[in-house]
Amino acid sequence: MTWKYAVRECRMHIVMSVLCLIQAVFLFAIVTGLLSIFMVRYEKYQPVQKLVEQKGFLCNIVNSHYIEGEHEGKMVETSQAYEAMLKDAEVCGQYDVNAFVEETQEVADARKEGSFHRNVWAYDDGWISGYTPKLQSGSWLKTGNKEGKYLEAVVLQNRERYKTGDVVYVDTNSETELQTKIPVKIIGVIDRNADIIFQSNGEDSVDYHILFSNMIRQSEDVEKLDDITGDSIFPPTTFFVSKKNLDRVQEQYVDQEAEKNLSENNNKVPNTDKKIFFTSLSGLALITMDKKCSDKLYAYNKNRVAQISDFEFLHDLDYIKKNTWQNIMADISDLIPAGVGMILFTVISFVTLSTLMYQKNMKKYSIYYVQGLTWKRIFRIHILYISLIILTALVLGILLILAAGHFGIWSGLAVQLGGVQIAGCLIITVLLLVSSALMCLSLVKGRSAKEILQE
Repeated sequence: MTWKYAVRECRMHIVMSVLCLIQAVFLFAIVTGLLSIFMVRYEKYQPVQKLVEQKGFLCNIVNSHYIEGEHEGKMVETSQAYEAMLKDAEVCGQYDVNAFVEETQEVADARKEGSFHRNVWAYDDGWISGYTPKLQSGSWLKTGNKEGKYLEAVVLQNRERYKTGDVVYVDTNSETELQTKIPVKIIGVIDRNADIIFQSNGEDSVDYHILFSNMIRQSEDVEKLDDITGDSIFPPTTFFVSKKNLDRVQEQYVDQEAEKNLSENNNKVPNTDKKIFFTSLSGLALITMDKKCSDKLYAYNKNRVAQISDFEFLHDLDYIKKNTWQNIMADISDLIPAGVGMILFTVISFVTLSTLMYQKNMKKYSIYYVQGLTWKRIFRIHILYISLIILTALVLGILLILAAGHFGIWSGLAVQLGGVQIAGCLIITVLLLVSSALMCLSLVKGRSAKEILQE
């Protein structure tokens, strides 16, 4: 019965209902637009937000050396060794692996001439879990990888040469051609247009973009990537592996490989140190500390990094975070006052119209009361009537946005429809209902049906 009365109110006040409907649709459009502009920018930052919003700094390492002790002057090969030279800090690094996957005539000829190539990079678990690039197929690297029989690799390539599931082999280790065939199983292929955490773009704006590099963006001509000996950022094919997986494979093969090399290539391998894969920290390193650490400890570690490493840049994460949010909110901050003003104006207009309709219907509602309806039920009828208008406006707005997106009207614009936008519209819906209800209640407070009819 309540629904029947509410629908009747809609039919009896078509003009006022349409005016309220238009205002509600306009209000939802403003909210959706403002939230869309914000979300389009924020969604690109969100995948690496946890990485950036820590206490510490980001360093693009060229090379690192021990500065004291028995290893003084030698290259730092692991993040654990790097951490040992700092105080209460964690290091998440990338590794240049002295290995080449595939066997090509060009590589074989270069090796005979004493020139060697590398196309394997390793990640600490922090980078693996911190960001997953867009994949063309397969899956991303796994953290805590304990596989020791083969390397699991995700490949970045400029041509469709390899597919997920393919198995290739490690070809060379520095000056020594491996006697043991170590398999590399391709578990994923990175989308060629994807941003990856590899070598920084080095953009002018020091925000979260500094984490990324892009294969095509960094190469004027993708075809140049076919030239292994060229100066391009990427070789034709780059294999990314887990550092833990790399260490486990080394444990599995090191004894037999060292034995074979020492017996067959003794003149080339005076001292293997029982290593197949020689690694060095190179590329982006994330050095973090407890958020409550003292300024003195923070300064000590930052100064220590400057002593240990040669680097392209060293930036505080707080500085990167600050610049990121400034860039996300750029231009939006100018729109917010105008947007909030329009929202308030529209809410006030809508509430005023709904209150006027309630006031106009007071005589009719009093007759309902005299005929046996309670004020509570009468009030529910009016609020349900207002709810029908608001929900219709919400559904209509969603359909219009979806239709516009389907026909490409939003192409190149920031308008989108997601969970945040829907949540914003639902909050506005509650605001309209609560405001309208309070205004309408104030009209009948302390007044009887007889007084209303006499007026």
